Amino acid sequence: MKRRPERAMKSTQHYLNILLSLPPQLDKGETVSITTRELTKVLNCTPRNVKLILRKLLEEGFIKWQAGIGRGNSSQMTLLRDLGDVAEEYFHDQLAKDKIKEVMDLLYHKNLPLPLYNKLRDQLGARFGFQVEHTQSAIVDILRVTMDRRPTSLDPAFVSTSTEAFFLQQFCDTLVSFDSKTKTYLPALAHNWESNEDGSRWTFYLRKGVRFHHGRPFTAKDVLFTLQRLKTVHSPSRWQYEEIDHADVVSDHIITFYLKQPNRLFLHFFGSFYMSILPHDTPFSEKKMIGTGPFRMAEFTDQVLVLEAFEDFYRERALLDRVELWFIPDDIQNGQYQLPKWNDARHEEESPTTDIESLDGCQYVAFNFRKEGVHHHPSFRMAMRILYDRTAIITDLKGNRMAPASSFLPDKSKHVHDGDMTLKEAQAYLRESGYSGEKLTLYYWDKKEFLKDAKWLQLRCHSIGLHINLHPIPVTDYYSTDADQKADLLLICEMLEDDTEWGYLRLFQDESSFLHRFFNREQHAWLGMYFRRFKQLLAPEGRSEIIDKIEQRIRDENWILFGYHLNKVSKFHSALKGASMESFGWVDFSKLWIKPYLYTKK
Repeated sequence: MKRRPERAMKSTQHYLNILLSLPPQLDKGETVSITTRELTKVLNCTPRNVKLILRKLLEEGFIKWQAGIGRGNSSQMTLLRDLGDVAEEYFHDQLAKDKIKEVMDLLYHKNLPLPLYNKLRDQLGARFGFQVEHTQSAIVDILRVTMDRRPTSLDPAFVSTSTEAFFLQQFCDTLVSFDSKTKTYLPALAHNWESNEDGSRWTFYLRKGVRFHHGRPFTAKDVLFTLQRLKTVHSPSRWQYEEIDHADVVSDHIITFYLKQPNRLFLHFFGSFYMSILPHDTPFSEKKMIGTGPFRMAEFTDQVLVLEAFEDFYRERALLDRVELWFIPDDIQNGQYQLPKWNDARHEEESPTTDIESLDGCQYVAFNFRKEGVHHHPSFRMAMRILYDRTAIITDLKGNRMAPASSFLPDKSKHVHDGDMTLKEAQAYLRESGYSGEKLTLYYWDKKEFLKDAKWLQLRCHSIGLHINLHPIPVTDYYSTDADQKADLLLICEMLEDDTEWGYLRLFQDESSFLHRFFNREQHAWLGMYFRRFKQLLAPEGRSEIIDKIEQRIRDENWILFGYHLNKVSKFHSALKGASMESFGWVDFSKLWIKPYLYTKK
């Protein structure tokens, strides 16, 4: 399709907006009565600009116009171009300019006729999913995936969600990596390491020949720089490294850390995404991320994040050549890694899919113990425990709410049933707490699934006379939200890493974590006593016992209200190979590949 000039395309957009505001049965050649005032609302501009737009539409052959006689009287507008033709022209022009938001705004316009919607959606299918593109010198395997939001921060010092942590791991690497199957640490940028007997001195031996994306070799200076930067920028993760007394760069490929006290979990800290190694000679930029990971950042804008395979990666090169992540509103997400048109029923037999399922994450309600209020009273929290019936919410809302939780860890959650206690008992506990009708504020993540949970809980509270206001937290406001000062309760979900021991520490001790932000000084002191022992224990069984003791008190005193674990299902076309669920519920892009004969099957 021949590209129209930008000015002409503006007229196309205006005409399209007018057509979509009219009754759907109107077609090319028909005449409609309309006023300039009505067009100001349709085109969202002043009457003066409406007249300028109409003049352009006349000149370019979109309409005929017979002005009405007298102020406010209807004029006669004759449609000279068909909606389907104009919509396709605009659709492909915006797609060619990578204006995905504009494309989606058109595709999901409430007045777009269904046949036209189906036609445009099929055409869009050729743009997303797994693609094989031919260049002059090579065949390039590309994965295009949609996401419901742009990553908030890819700075290792300030990564706050599992999505950002996953993408950071595509660009950067750490000294060691956690093996979820054996529950041990494996070499990464460090090929070996050793500690003294009590774990107060650790030496890392770094790989030679590793290069950053900008070409410079990786050395011990980069490790020291990354560590010092966490302190300099006041990373919420710096608690992990406060026990380091000093570091000694022995050579370009040897670095030793001397600790103030023994720490058996020191490897966990150097395998965490916070210690993703950055180059010491280049200012950090989220738009031009430089690491040693399997992909390099080719582009990062408000619309797209592009990853390209790093040819000099020190391990096995990524099998995909390019990954593009397009940021599209969550109401049109399908959550599938797909080949073009695979979800079309007509292609179902040709394109079988594979599901990968995992029980992950824990939805829960937290109380803000740093803010005064009735929620400090044990009877109030008991009333909330009855109201937030974890079996009832699963039954009522269904979806991916799969198993009642009594722990952050699915493996530790025991069978629970809250239905034995009634709303009358909750009301009695509420009276006992001294609640006098004041409104409490429940903060929740600004996503539709969280809103469903929040409204469900709000209705339950109102049924016994407990008044709850709902307040959304955009994911982009993770650090800047006023929840610390104004929230009485918080509805949130935590997804722990494969390295659950480190993830558990992070959950309570990261300054960005809402549990850290909501617990008071006495709670932190009690937790700190256990976590100090936690880090000094050699055997994992002892650490597991400490987790049990912590969670038992959390349950007994309702410091938080465990809700349910989530069931995550990812769908994969059978031509996609190497797909397996990794940490954070994502799939390692570097291991994905496309089986050609399945992809090209007619």
